[in-house]
Order: sequence, then C-alpha cells, then structure tokens
Amino acid sequence: MRAVFFDLDGTLVELPEDFLGLFETALADHGIDADGEQCEFYTESFFEYLGECRDDPYRAAMADLRAEYGLDPSADALAETYVEREAEATTLESGVREALDALAAGESADSPAPDSPSGSEAAPVAADTALGVLTNGAARAQRRKLVHHDIAADFDAVVVSGDVGAGKPDSEIFAAAREAIPADEYVFVADDLERDVLPAQEAGFTGVYVGEDAGEGGENQSVATHRADFAVTSLREVPDLLG
Repeated sequence: MRAVFFDLDGTLVELPEDFLGLFETALADHGIDADGEQCEFYTESFFEYLGECRDDPYRAAMADLRAEYGLDPSADALAETYVEREAEATTLESGVREALDALAAGESADSPAPDSPSGSEAAPVAADTALGVLTNGAARAQRRKLVHHDIAADFDAVVVSGDVGAGKPDSEIFAAAREAIPADEYVFVADDLERDVLPAQEAGFTGVYVGEDAGEGGENQSVATHRADFAVTSLREVPDLLG
C-alpha cells in the first residue's frame, strides 16, 4: 500500500497575488470600504495566528480587525466571506486533474490509451495507491479550496495544520499523515524544498519537488533537483514516477 500526499497551496492550487484586492472585495460584501492599513493589520494578525496553528486564524484575525476599527459585522461573517472569496480567487495548477485521474485509474498521465493508434498501454501505477492532502492552514479554508475546484472527492484524507496543532516542517504533521492513511510507503509532492520536501524525507517520505526550475540544466538547475528524491516540472509527471 502506497500513500501519496500532496501539498495544497502552490502545488495543487495557485493562490491569488492581489491580497489587497481580495481583502477589499471581501469586506465590501459587508458594506465596508477597506484600505491598505486595515489589510496590513489583518494580514499581520492572520499570519501570527496561522503560525500558532490556530484552528481558525481567519476568524481570530477578523475579530482583531473588528475590535481595532469598530466594524459592525461579526467576525464569523467576515471570516466566512473572506474564506469563500479566497477559494474563488485560487486557480487549479496545471496538470492536477490529469495526475489525479491517472493515479485513480492506475496509469500514466501522459501515456496514450490502450486503443490509441499512437502507442501501447500505459505504464501501470500501483492499484493500492491512496491519495491525501497535507497542508498548512485552516481546515475550513483549505477544504473549501478542494471543494471549489471539485477535487475533494479524489482524496482519502486531508491533513491540515489547524486540525493537528502543528504545521510543516514539524515532524508531527507528517506523523498525523501516517495515522490518517496507514501504508507501507509514503510519498509527498510539494513545491517548497525547505519547508515541505526535505522535512518529509526526514520523516521517511519519498520527497517529490515540483517546479518549473526542475527541468533546467547546468548552472540554472535548481538545488531542489539534487536534494529531493525526485524533481518534476509538472504534476503530470508524478504518475510516471510511481509506475
């Protein structure tokens, strides 16, 4: 039995770059004309709570914002709107759907179908492969992103730092992943070498780094290519690694 875990932000989904615009839009839904100062206050508060692995850093940061600026809407209402707006603003990374479908079907993502005139049957992936998500963040927000992009049902387990009380690179969250899916072999696919891939390798996972720089050669070749167990430029390549 093999368990393949994926990081979420930056690996499965791309986060929006315009955080100020996201913040302003979320608060405008409640009739609040937000500005950069309020966004900076909220962001600092949010990341402080996120670093503490609070179960809902969105609500906690909105409660601080509400108290600091005398806002009328409840912290729950503000947080719920922000979480929804954030999920809507994310985009699915290239190759996600193909990789997940191939892993579920037990075949390569890039190989032709058996009846294709262009080639032979795809290289098989182990039929007893389970899929999971291993991510830092708030459970509600991270699961909302999976639902928004219609990939929640593809995973057998979703392990979130807000639920565990510890986040990557802490070994505790990797231990929680092992408990969520008992297996003989573990793989972690992520876009961050220092926070994700190397700690996963230390925890006994096969570390797969995914990034555009993985395919570069010579002096431009990423250090991740050498330090990770595997390095790929696209998630489409992951099923081939497991074949």
